[in-house]
Amino acid sequence: MDRRGENLIRPLVLALVLHIIILSSFFIAVSPEAKTVLPPQVVVIQATELSFAPSAAAQAETKRREESAKRRANEEKRRQEEKQKKLAEAKRLDKAKKAAEAKKKAEKERARAAKRLAEEKKEAEAKRKEDSKKAEEARKVAEANKQAEVRRAKELKKAAEDRKKAEDKRAKEARRIAEENRLAEAEKKAEETQAQEARKKATIQRAAEKKQLAEKKAIEEAFRKAQEEARALEELEAKKDKEELALLNALAAEKAAVNVKDAMQTRITRAWRRPVAFKAGLEVYLKMSLAPNGELVDVRVVKTSGDVLFDRSGMKAVQRAAPFTEVSQFDSQTFEEKFRSLTVKFRPGD
Repeated sequence: MDRRGENLIRPLVLALVLHIIILSSFFIAVSPEAKTVLPPQVVVIQATELSFAPSAAAQAETKRREESAKRRANEEKRRQEEKQKKLAEAKRLDKAKKAAEAKKKAEKERARAAKRLAEEKKEAEAKRKEDSKKAEEARKVAEANKQAEVRRAKELKKAAEDRKKAEDKRAKEARRIAEENRLAEAEKKAEETQAQEARKKATIQRAAEKKQLAEKKAIEEAFRKAQEEARALEELEAKKDKEELALLNALAAEKAAVNVKDAMQTRITRAWRRPVAFKAGLEVYLKMSLAPNGELVDVRVVKTSGDVLFDRSGMKAVQRAAPFTEVSQFDSQTFEEKFRSLTVKFRPGD
C-alpha cells in the first residue's frame, strides 16, 4: 500500500469511531431507563491522530505495484521507441523510393531529351542537305540559263555581223553599178560629136565628178547608217540580254532568300521550349542581326506579345537555332539587303 492509501485510512477510522459514539449516546438517551436516571453525562471525545505503520505485506504489494508500473512504463516506452523506429524506417524507405523514382524519371527525361536532340539534329541535317541540293539545282539552272544566254548573244552577234557583211556587199554592188552606169553614160556621150563633147566636156566632167561625189556620199551615208543600225541592234540585244540575265539572277536570289527565311523560321520554331502557363495565340516580333557567316550578333524584341516569359522563350529559341549558315551562300549585296538585319514574327501556332 502506498502513502496515499495510508492518509485515507486515518480519517476513515476516526469518522467511524465518532459515528459509533454518537449513535450509542442517542440510544441511551431514548431508552426508558434514561428517564428515571440522572441526565446523561456529556462524553467528550478527544480526537487524536492515529498512525499506522504499513505492514510487510503492504510494503511488498506496494513495491510489486511500483515495479509492475515501471515495467509497463518501460514496455510502453520500448513500444513507442519501436514505433518511432518503424516510422523513421518507413520515412527513410519512402524517401529512398521517391529519390529512386525521381532519379529514374530524370534518367528517362534525359534519355527523351537526348533522343529528341538526336532527332532534331537528324532533321536539321536532312533539311541542310535538302537546302544544299535545292541551292545546287538552282545554281545549275542559273548556269544553264547563263550558257543559253551566252549562246544566244553569240548567235545574235553573228547575225549582226552577217547583216553587216550583206550591207557592205550591197554597198559595193551599188558602187559597181553606179560606176558602170557612169561609164555607160560617158561612152554614150563620147559617141556624140566631138564639138559637143568638147563644149560639154568640162560640164560633163564636173557633173560626173559631182555625181560621183554624191554617189560616194550616198554610199558612205548608207554604210554609216547600216553600221549605226548594226551597233544599235547589238547594243539593244546586249542590254536586253543583261536585263534578262539580271532579272533571272534576281528572281533566283529572291526565291533562295525566301527558302532560307522559311528554313530559319522552321528551325526557330523547332528550337522553342514551351514556357509555364503558355497561352495559345501569342506572337512576338523579334529583330535579328546576323554576321555574313550566319552567326547571331544580336536578337531583341521589337513588338512584345504582352507575356514576358513567352517573349523570352522566343529569344532563347533564336539563340538555340543559331548559327544560320545558309546565309553564307549569298553575295554581299543580297546578304546586306536580306539578312544583315531582319525581323521575324514568332507565333508557335503558325
